[in-house]
Amino acid sequence: MPGWLLPIVLPVFKLPTPTGNLNIGSKDIYLKTDRPETITIEEGDKRELMIKAWYPAQIENEDLEKYLDKGNRLGFAAKYGLPGWTMNYLDLIKTNTYKTPAIAKGKFPVLIFSHGYNSKAYGYYALIEEIVSQGYIVLNINHTYESTGSLFPNDEIKLYNTTYDSLNNNQQMAEMAWNATQEFNQAENAEEEFKAVENLLQDYIAAEGIKRWSKDISSVIDHLENEFSFLNNHILNSNIGVFGHSHGGAAAGQVLIEDERVKAAINIDGTQWGSMVESTLDKPFVYISSEWPAEQPNFNKHAFRNKSKADFYNITIQNTGHSNFMDIPLMVNFSAVNEAGNIDPFQAYKTTNALVIQFFDKHLLNKPVNILELKKEYKEIIIETEF
Repeated sequence: MPGWLLPIVLPVFKLPTPTGNLNIGSKDIYLKTDRPETITIEEGDKRELMIKAWYPAQIENEDLEKYLDKGNRLGFAAKYGLPGWTMNYLDLIKTNTYKTPAIAKGKFPVLIFSHGYNSKAYGYYALIEEIVSQGYIVLNINHTYESTGSLFPNDEIKLYNTTYDSLNNNQQMAEMAWNATQEFNQAENAEEEFKAVENLLQDYIAAEGIKRWSKDISSVIDHLENEFSFLNNHILNSNIGVFGHSHGGAAAGQVLIEDERVKAAINIDGTQWGSMVESTLDKPFVYISSEWPAEQPNFNKHAFRNKSKADFYNITIQNTGHSNFMDIPLMVNFSAVNEAGNIDPFQAYKTTNALVIQFFDKHLLNKPVNILELKKEYKEIIIETEF
Protein backbone atom coordinates (compact mmCIF):
# COMPACT_ATOMS: atom_id res chain seq x y z
CA MET A 1 0.00 0.00 0.00
CA PRO A 2 1.51 3.40 -0.96
CA GLY A 3 2.54 5.53 2.02
CA TRP A 4 0.29 8.42 1.02
CA LEU A 5 -2.76 6.13 1.03
CA LEU A 6 -2.30 4.84 4.58
CA PRO A 7 -3.71 7.90 6.44
CA ILE A 8 -6.80 7.74 4.20
CA VAL A 9 -7.52 4.04 4.64
CA LEU A 10 -6.25 3.87 8.26
CA PRO A 11 -7.10 7.27 9.79
CA VAL A 12 -6.44 8.50 13.32
CA PHE A 13 -9.86 7.97 14.88
CA LYS A 14 -11.74 8.84 18.04
CA LEU A 15 -13.32 6.20 20.26
CA PRO A 16 -16.75 6.85 21.81
CA THR A 17 -16.68 8.49 25.24
CA PRO A 18 -18.13 6.09 27.84
CA THR A 19 -21.32 7.41 29.44
CA GLY A 20 -21.16 5.52 32.74
CA ASN A 21 -19.96 7.11 35.99
CA LEU A 22 -17.10 4.67 36.59
CA ASN A 23 -13.50 4.92 35.39
CA ILE A 24 -12.02 2.00 33.47
CA GLY A 25 -8.88 0.00 34.14
CA SER A 26 -7.35 -3.09 32.59
CA LYS A 27 -4.85 -5.75 33.51
CA ASP A 28 -3.37 -8.54 31.37
CA ILE A 29 -3.76 -12.02 32.85
CA TYR A 30 -1.79 -15.07 31.72
CA LEU A 31 -3.60 -18.40 32.08
CA LYS A 32 -2.00 -21.78 31.46
CA THR A 33 -4.59 -24.53 31.43
CA ASP A 34 -4.11 -28.28 31.78
CA ARG A 35 -5.95 -28.86 28.50
CA PRO A 36 -3.96 -30.16 25.51
CA GLU A 37 -3.23 -27.59 22.80
CA THR A 38 -4.77 -29.17 19.71
CA ILE A 39 -3.68 -26.48 17.25
CA THR A 40 0.06 -27.02 17.52
CA ILE A 41 1.95 -30.25 16.90
CA GLU A 42 4.24 -29.96 19.93
CA GLU A 43 3.84 -33.04 22.11
CA GLY A 44 2.66 -32.16 25.60
CA ASP A 45 1.74 -28.60 24.62
CA LYS A 46 -0.96 -27.16 26.87
CA ARG A 47 -3.53 -24.50 25.98
CA GLU A 48 -2.34 -21.06 27.08
CA LEU A 49 -4.49 -17.95 27.03
CA MET A 50 -4.09 -14.24 27.53
CA ILE A 51 -7.06 -12.44 29.02
CA LYS A 52 -7.53 -8.70 29.22
CA ALA A 53 -9.45 -7.98 32.42
CA TRP A 54 -11.36 -4.69 32.13
CA TYR A 55 -12.84 -3.39 35.38
CA PRO A 56 -14.23 -0.31 37.17
CA ALA A 57 -11.21 1.49 38.55
CA GLN A 58 -9.87 3.92 41.13
CA ILE A 59 -7.60 6.30 39.27
CA GLU A 60 -4.65 8.00 40.97
CA ASN A 61 -1.59 8.69 38.81
CA GLU A 62 -2.01 5.95 36.21
CA ASP A 63 -1.60 6.58 32.49
CA LEU A 64 -4.10 5.73 29.79
CA GLU A 65 -3.13 2.57 27.94
CA LYS A 66 -2.24 2.51 24.25
CA TYR A 67 -4.72 1.19 21.74
CA LEU A 68 -3.96 -2.52 21.19
CA ASP A 69 -0.88 -4.40 22.32
CA LYS A 70 1.94 -5.52 20.03
CA GLY A 71 0.42 -8.95 19.41
CA ASN A 72 -2.90 -7.52 18.25
CA ARG A 73 -1.15 -4.89 16.13
CA LEU A 74 1.35 -7.14 14.37
CA GLY A 75 -1.25 -9.83 13.81
CA PHE A 76 -3.64 -7.35 12.23
CA ALA A 77 -0.89 -6.03 9.95
CA ALA A 78 0.10 -9.57 8.96
CA LYS A 79 -3.52 -10.46 8.17
CA TYR A 80 -3.64 -7.75 5.53
CA GLY A 81 -0.06 -8.13 4.30
CA LEU A 82 1.13 -4.84 5.80
CA PRO A 83 4.50 -4.20 7.45
CA GLY A 84 4.31 -3.99 11.23
CA TRP A 85 5.31 -0.32 11.33
CA THR A 86 2.05 0.67 9.66
CA MET A 87 0.34 0.12 13.03
CA ASN A 88 2.51 2.70 14.82
CA TYR A 89 -0.12 5.36 14.15
CA LEU A 90 -2.30 3.62 16.75
CA ASP A 91 -0.13 5.31 19.39
CA LEU A 92 -2.12 8.44 18.50
CA ILE A 93 -5.46 6.88 19.44
CA LYS A 94 -6.65 7.98 22.85
CA THR A 95 -8.33 5.23 24.84
CA ASN A 96 -10.46 5.69 27.96
CA THR A 97 -8.77 2.81 29.80
CA TYR A 98 -6.04 3.18 32.43
CA LYS A 99 -3.14 0.77 32.88
CA THR A 100 -3.46 -1.51 35.94
CA PRO A 101 -5.08 0.86 38.45
CA ALA A 102 -6.73 -0.42 41.62
CA ILE A 103 -10.22 -1.79 41.21
CA ALA A 104 -13.04 0.51 42.34
CA LYS A 105 -14.76 -0.09 45.65
CA GLY A 106 -17.83 -2.28 45.45
CA LYS A 107 -18.86 -5.51 43.78
CA PHE A 108 -19.60 -6.01 40.11
CA PRO A 109 -21.03 -8.78 37.93
CA VAL A 110 -18.63 -10.62 35.63
CA LEU A 111 -19.00 -10.90 31.87
CA ILE A 112 -16.69 -12.94 29.66
CA PHE A 113 -16.19 -11.71 26.09
CA SER A 114 -15.06 -13.80 23.12
CA HIS A 115 -13.84 -12.14 19.90
CA GLY A 116 -14.33 -13.02 16.23
CA TYR A 117 -12.24 -15.61 14.38
CA ASN A 118 -8.89 -14.27 13.10
CA SER A 119 -9.83 -10.87 14.52
CA LYS A 120 -8.07 -8.53 16.91
CA ALA A 121 -9.06 -9.97 20.28
CA TYR A 122 -8.99 -6.56 21.94
CA GLY A 123 -10.39 -4.55 19.04
CA TYR A 124 -13.72 -3.92 20.80
CA TYR A 125 -13.03 -0.81 22.86
CA ALA A 126 -16.18 0.91 21.62
CA LEU A 127 -18.32 -1.79 23.21
CA ILE A 128 -16.33 -2.89 26.23
CA GLU A 129 -15.33 0.50 27.65
CA GLU A 130 -18.99 1.53 27.81
CA ILE A 131 -20.07 -1.70 29.49
CA VAL A 132 -17.35 -1.42 32.15
CA SER A 133 -18.19 2.23 32.82
CA GLN A 134 -21.71 1.07 33.70
CA GLY A 135 -20.47 -1.27 36.43
CA TYR A 136 -19.34 -4.57 34.92
CA ILE A 137 -16.10 -6.53 34.95
CA VAL A 138 -15.35 -7.85 31.45
CA LEU A 139 -12.82 -10.65 30.92
CA ASN A 140 -11.79 -10.38 27.26
CA ILE A 141 -10.31 -13.71 26.11
CA ASN A 142 -7.65 -13.85 23.40
CA HIS A 143 -8.09 -17.31 21.84
CA THR A 144 -4.48 -18.28 21.08
CA TYR A 145 -3.62 -19.05 17.44
CA GLU A 146 -7.19 -18.14 16.40
CA SER A 147 -7.03 -14.38 16.93
CA THR A 148 -4.76 -12.22 14.79
CA GLY A 149 -2.14 -12.34 17.55
CA SER A 150 -1.48 -12.89 21.27
CA LEU A 151 1.27 -11.22 23.31
CA PHE A 152 2.52 -13.28 26.27
CA PRO A 153 4.39 -12.09 29.40
CA ASN A 154 7.75 -13.34 28.05
CA ASP A 155 7.18 -11.06 25.00
CA GLU A 156 6.48 -14.06 22.76
CA ILE A 157 3.86 -13.32 20.12
CA LYS A 158 1.71 -16.16 18.81
CA LEU A 159 0.02 -15.19 15.55
CA TYR A 160 -2.96 -16.75 13.82
CA ASN A 161 -1.97 -20.31 12.92
CA THR A 162 -2.28 -20.54 9.14
CA THR A 163 -0.89 -24.09 9.08
CA TYR A 164 -3.67 -25.44 11.27
CA ASP A 165 -6.22 -23.56 9.21
CA SER A 166 -4.97 -24.95 5.89
CA LEU A 167 -4.82 -28.52 7.22
CA ASN A 168 -8.26 -28.52 8.82
CA ASN A 169 -10.30 -26.02 6.85
CA ASN A 170 -9.59 -28.18 3.83
CA GLN A 171 -11.19 -29.31 0.58
CA GLN A 172 -13.43 -31.77 2.40
CA MET A 173 -14.81 -29.00 4.60
CA ALA A 174 -15.23 -26.66 1.62
CA GLU A 175 -17.23 -29.31 -0.23
CA MET A 176 -19.36 -30.01 2.84
CA ALA A 177 -20.23 -26.33 3.16
CA TRP A 178 -20.82 -25.89 -0.58
CA ASN A 179 -23.09 -28.91 -0.91
CA ALA A 180 -25.13 -28.04 2.17
CA THR A 181 -25.55 -24.45 1.06
CA GLN A 182 -26.69 -25.50 -2.42
CA GLU A 183 -29.23 -27.90 -0.95
CA PHE A 184 -30.36 -25.21 1.49
CA ASN A 185 -30.89 -22.67 -1.29
CA GLN A 186 -32.81 -25.19 -3.40
CA ALA A 187 -35.04 -26.36 -0.54
CA GLU A 188 -38.77 -25.87 -1.03
CA ASN A 189 -39.71 -25.71 2.64
CA ALA A 190 -38.28 -25.36 6.13
CA GLU A 191 -37.92 -29.09 6.72
CA GLU A 192 -35.84 -29.49 3.57
CA GLU A 193 -33.69 -26.54 4.66
CA PHE A 194 -33.09 -28.17 8.03
CA LYS A 195 -32.20 -31.50 6.47
CA ALA A 196 -29.63 -29.70 4.29
CA VAL A 197 -27.77 -28.06 7.20
CA GLU A 198 -28.36 -30.27 10.26
CA ASN A 199 -25.07 -32.15 9.90
CA LEU A 200 -23.17 -29.08 8.70
CA LEU A 201 -24.04 -27.15 11.86
CA GLN A 202 -22.55 -29.92 14.00
CA ASP A 203 -19.74 -31.33 11.85
CA TYR A 204 -18.25 -28.35 10.01
CA ILE A 205 -14.78 -27.30 11.15
CA ALA A 206 -16.25 -24.16 12.74
CA ALA A 207 -18.23 -26.33 15.16
CA GLU A 208 -15.01 -27.89 16.46
CA GLY A 209 -13.55 -24.44 17.04
CA ILE A 210 -16.71 -23.26 18.80
CA LYS A 211 -16.45 -26.14 21.26
CA ARG A 212 -12.75 -25.38 21.86
CA TRP A 213 -13.58 -21.74 22.58
CA SER A 214 -16.40 -22.80 24.89
CA LYS A 215 -13.81 -24.79 26.86
CA ASP A 216 -11.57 -21.68 26.91
CA ILE A 217 -14.41 -19.72 28.50
CA SER A 218 -14.97 -22.45 31.09
CA SER A 219 -11.22 -22.48 31.83
CA VAL A 220 -11.39 -18.79 32.68
CA ILE A 221 -14.27 -19.45 35.08
CA ASP A 222 -12.31 -22.36 36.61
CA HIS A 223 -9.43 -19.99 37.44
CA LEU A 224 -11.37 -16.95 38.64
CA GLU A 225 -10.30 -17.34 42.26
CA ASN A 226 -6.60 -17.83 41.48
CA GLU A 227 -5.22 -16.05 38.42
CA PHE A 228 -7.87 -13.34 38.84
CA SER A 229 -7.45 -13.08 42.61
CA PHE A 230 -7.29 -9.28 42.55
CA LEU A 231 -11.01 -9.42 41.71
CA ASN A 232 -11.96 -11.79 44.52
CA ASN A 233 -13.56 -9.22 46.82
CA HIS A 234 -15.20 -7.34 43.95
CA ILE A 235 -17.25 -9.99 42.16
CA LEU A 236 -20.94 -9.50 42.91
CA ASN A 237 -22.03 -13.11 42.86
CA SER A 238 -21.60 -16.36 41.01
CA ASN A 239 -23.91 -15.29 38.17
CA ILE A 240 -21.66 -15.05 35.13
CA GLY A 241 -22.70 -13.75 31.72
CA VAL A 242 -20.96 -14.45 28.42
CA PHE A 243 -21.12 -12.54 25.16
CA GLY A 244 -19.13 -12.55 21.97
CA HIS A 245 -18.95 -11.48 18.37
CA SER A 246 -19.10 -13.71 15.29
CA HIS A 247 -17.24 -16.97 16.09
CA GLY A 248 -17.05 -15.77 19.70
CA GLY A 249 -20.79 -15.16 19.74
CA ALA A 250 -21.39 -18.77 18.78
CA ALA A 251 -18.97 -19.81 21.55
CA ALA A 252 -21.13 -17.82 24.00
CA GLY A 253 -24.16 -19.84 22.91
CA GLN A 254 -22.22 -23.10 23.18
CA VAL A 255 -20.91 -22.45 26.69
CA LEU A 256 -24.41 -21.49 27.83
CA ILE A 257 -25.40 -25.07 27.00
CA GLU A 258 -22.26 -26.72 28.41
CA ASP A 259 -21.47 -24.81 31.61
CA GLU A 260 -24.07 -24.46 34.35
CA ARG A 261 -22.12 -21.55 35.88
CA VAL A 262 -23.02 -19.35 32.90
CA LYS A 263 -26.42 -17.81 33.62
CA ALA A 264 -27.09 -15.82 30.43
CA ALA A 265 -25.43 -15.25 27.06
CA ILE A 266 -25.46 -13.09 23.92
CA ASN A 267 -24.37 -14.11 20.44
CA ILE A 268 -23.56 -11.01 18.40
CA ASP A 269 -23.80 -11.80 14.69
CA GLY A 270 -22.36 -15.31 14.75
CA THR A 271 -23.62 -18.41 12.97
CA GLN A 272 -24.52 -20.79 15.80
CA TRP A 273 -22.35 -23.78 14.95
CA GLY A 274 -22.10 -26.59 17.49
CA SER A 275 -24.71 -28.48 19.48
CA MET A 276 -27.35 -25.73 19.73
CA VAL A 277 -29.24 -27.39 16.87
CA GLU A 278 -29.93 -30.40 19.07
CA SER A 279 -30.56 -28.44 22.27
CA THR A 280 -33.42 -26.59 23.89
CA LEU A 281 -32.30 -23.48 25.74
CA ASP A 282 -33.30 -23.23 29.38
CA LYS A 283 -31.33 -20.07 30.23
CA PRO A 284 -31.72 -16.48 28.94
CA PHE A 285 -30.22 -15.83 25.52
CA VAL A 286 -30.09 -13.06 22.92
CA TYR A 287 -29.05 -13.27 19.30
CA ILE A 288 -28.13 -9.82 17.95
CA SER A 289 -27.77 -9.75 14.19
CA SER A 290 -26.54 -7.30 11.61
CA GLU A 291 -28.77 -6.78 8.59
CA TRP A 292 -27.67 -9.71 6.48
CA PRO A 293 -27.92 -9.42 2.70
CA ALA A 294 -30.88 -11.31 1.22
CA GLU A 295 -28.59 -13.80 -0.54
CA GLN A 296 -26.85 -14.88 2.69
CA PRO A 297 -28.41 -18.16 3.88
CA ASN A 298 -29.82 -17.97 7.38
CA PHE A 299 -28.74 -21.19 9.06
CA ASN A 300 -29.51 -19.79 12.50
CA LYS A 301 -33.26 -20.19 12.18
CA HIS A 302 -32.53 -23.92 12.17
CA ALA A 303 -29.78 -23.82 14.79
CA PHE A 304 -32.42 -22.47 17.20
CA ARG A 305 -35.25 -24.66 15.92
CA ASN A 306 -35.84 -26.26 19.35
CA LYS A 307 -36.53 -22.78 20.73
CA SER A 308 -36.15 -21.85 24.39
CA LYS A 309 -37.86 -22.38 27.71
CA ALA A 310 -36.31 -19.15 29.02
CA ASP A 311 -36.08 -15.49 28.02
CA PHE A 312 -35.07 -15.44 24.32
CA TYR A 313 -34.70 -12.60 21.83
CA ASN A 314 -33.81 -12.53 18.14
CA ILE A 315 -32.78 -8.93 17.45
CA THR A 316 -31.72 -7.29 14.19
CA ILE A 317 -30.05 -3.89 14.10
CA GLN A 318 -30.97 -2.46 10.73
CA ASN A 319 -28.37 -0.94 8.38
CA THR A 320 -25.47 -2.61 10.21
CA GLY A 321 -22.80 -4.87 8.75
CA HIS A 322 -20.77 -7.60 10.43
CA SER A 323 -18.01 -5.24 11.59
CA ASN A 324 -20.31 -2.66 13.20
CA PHE A 325 -19.85 -4.44 16.53
CA MET A 326 -16.05 -4.00 16.40
CA ASP A 327 -13.83 -0.91 16.24
CA ILE A 328 -13.14 -1.68 12.56
CA PRO A 329 -15.53 0.94 11.08
CA LEU A 330 -13.53 3.60 12.95
CA MET A 331 -10.15 2.05 12.25
CA VAL A 332 -10.55 1.20 8.54
CA ASN A 333 -12.04 4.01 6.47
CA PHE A 334 -12.73 1.95 3.38
CA SER A 335 -16.14 0.35 2.93
CA ALA A 336 -14.94 -2.40 0.58
CA VAL A 337 -12.69 -3.69 3.39
CA ASN A 338 -14.42 -2.85 6.66
CA GLU A 339 -17.72 -4.72 6.03
CA ALA A 340 -19.74 -2.06 7.85
CA GLY A 341 -23.31 -1.08 7.08
CA ASN A 342 -24.45 2.45 6.35
CA ILE A 343 -25.53 3.14 9.92
CA ASP A 344 -23.52 5.77 11.80
CA PRO A 345 -20.88 3.71 13.65
CA PHE A 346 -21.44 5.53 16.93
CA GLN A 347 -25.18 4.84 16.77
CA ALA A 348 -24.47 1.16 16.14
CA TYR A 349 -22.27 1.01 19.26
CA LYS A 350 -24.83 2.91 21.33
CA THR A 351 -27.63 0.57 20.30
CA THR A 352 -25.63 -2.62 20.80
CA ASN A 353 -24.44 -1.49 24.22
CA ALA A 354 -27.97 -0.66 25.32
CA LEU A 355 -29.11 -4.16 24.37
CA VAL A 356 -26.14 -5.87 26.05
CA ILE A 357 -26.28 -3.85 29.26
CA GLN A 358 -30.04 -4.03 29.74
CA PHE A 359 -30.14 -7.77 29.05
CA PHE A 360 -27.45 -8.50 31.63
CA ASP A 361 -28.93 -5.93 34.04
CA LYS A 362 -32.12 -7.98 33.91
CA HIS A 363 -30.61 -11.44 34.25
CA LEU A 364 -27.54 -10.84 36.42
CA LEU A 365 -28.74 -7.90 38.54
CA ASN A 366 -32.47 -8.69 38.60
CA LYS A 367 -33.41 -5.21 37.44
CA PRO A 368 -36.98 -4.72 36.15
CA VAL A 369 -36.00 -4.42 32.47
CA ASN A 370 -38.38 -4.91 29.54
CA ILE A 371 -36.19 -5.59 26.51
CA LEU A 372 -39.11 -5.07 24.13
CA GLU A 373 -39.42 -1.47 25.31
CA LEU A 374 -36.04 -0.67 23.74
CA LYS A 375 -37.76 -0.54 20.35
CA LYS A 376 -39.23 2.82 21.34
CA GLU A 377 -35.83 4.42 21.88
CA TYR A 378 -33.83 2.61 19.22
CA LYS A 379 -35.82 2.70 16.00
CA GLU A 380 -33.20 0.68 14.12
CA ILE A 381 -33.88 -2.53 16.05
CA ILE A 382 -36.33 -5.30 15.26
CA ILE A 383 -37.04 -7.60 18.21
CA GLU A 384 -38.64 -11.02 17.95
CA THR A 385 -38.99 -13.64 20.65
CA GLU A 386 -38.24 -16.57 18.34
CA PHE A 387 -36.69 -17.33 14.94
